[in-house]
Amino acid sequence: MASSAVAGSIKLPPPEDRPSVEQLVKFFDTTVFGSEFETLKPSTKVRKWQRPLRIVVREYGEIVSQSSSGRQIRNLELQTVSKAHLDMVQKHLNTLVQLTGLKTQDSQKSRWPANFTINFVPPLQLSNPHFADIGGGTLRRLAAQGGCYFLTWLDKKGTNMNKAVIVINKARKPFKTDHCILEEMAQSLGLPNDSNPSWPSIFANTGAQPNLSWVDQVIIKTLYDSRMTPGMPRKRALELARVIITEIYRKQR
Repeated sequence: MASSAVAGSIKLPPPEDRPSVEQLVKFFDTTVFGSEFETLKPSTKVRKWQRPLRIVVREYGEIVSQSSSGRQIRNLELQTVSKAHLDMVQKHLNTLVQLTGLKTQDSQKSRWPANFTINFVPPLQLSNPHFADIGGGTLRRLAAQGGCYFLTWLDKKGTNMNKAVIVINKARKPFKTDHCILEEMAQSLGLPNDSNPSWPSIFANTGAQPNLSWVDQVIIKTLYDSRMTPGMPRKRALELARVIITEIYRKQR
């Protein structure tokens, strides 16, 4: 799956419908440097992608059988990805590529393995170590809410992202699945934390946004500004975020 576009401008809503620059800087701080789970240490440096995304989408069913002792056994079965799921992924990929300026590659044509995998799985398979062999306890905690989750891996420097895995409960209603895909794809780009803003956002703990709000677009565009380099310390990144967000506002007036 591939898509490419040049990062575009963001149309600002009326002043009365948008947060202040300082509120957006705080929101940037929360989503980029916060941690959704207490067991995961928050980042103190900017983490983002610089490599092209080589995305693969997989869908699984399960084969249920019984052991000789009568215990039920559930095994994964690779299936054809539904058109609805592919369309959702493609839609959100196009949007994120436009905002970030990231490139995509076809892993088969490039001969490089996929580095961004999206899995649609039955609900009882969410914590299956087949998707990420990082320890059953961690996967069970991630899968506990029954919706979706993401995992990312960094390079040796600990600042450049080089792998992501997303796992989504395929039994959810379409509008919730659409939200899950967008949220996990966006968070996998370097915005790992949820928040509770007073404005619409894909990063909110409640609701199901099918599209990025204008605030989300500003935050993602800020992270992927070329001046926001991987490894930049949090303090410097927040100072730069204030500059970038202010520029976005001024250009759109």
